[in-house]
Amino acid sequence: MSDLLVLLREMLPEFLGSLSAAVVTTAAAAAFRTVRTARFRRREPAPTEPPSPQE
Repeated sequence: MSDLLVLLREMLPEFLGSLSAAVVTTAAAAAFRTVRTARFRRREPAPTEPPSPQE
């Protein structure tokens, strides 16, 4: 049983590093998707016609 605990203790830094890398990658992908969606939804303003001169 103590061998298992030693093994888990040795693997903990690698596991936490992999977990944090996965969290950062997922957060970056979500942020990128949000920005891309916001840009796609943004529309160009409709061209306005110049006011006609009144005589």
